[in-house]
Amino acid sequence: MNSVEIEILGKKYFFKTENPEKLKKTATYLKEQLEKMNEKYNTVDQHKLFVLYALRLTEQYFENENVNEKLTVELDNIAKLMVDVEIK
Repeated sequence: MNSVEIEILGKKYFFKTENPEKLKKTATYLKEQLEKMNEKYNTVDQHKLFVLYALRLTEQYFENENVNEKLTVELDNIAKLMVDVEIK
């Protein structure tokens, strides 16, 4: 395990990970998103900022889940059509 130091909004966090590059990439993305939200909402309270971002991520998760369900139905329909074509 490798130790990795990540700084987000002025606070340092230490993690142990098998994949430091992946963690650094993820942390960089998180840092950029939090900084954008901080500029947009101009909040000093970092806890509120993290909660806002968590809510945004949760909303995106449910939107993606809905899209995935629709795509699964469409793929099932296409598979059924392909089977029908092969049978004929």
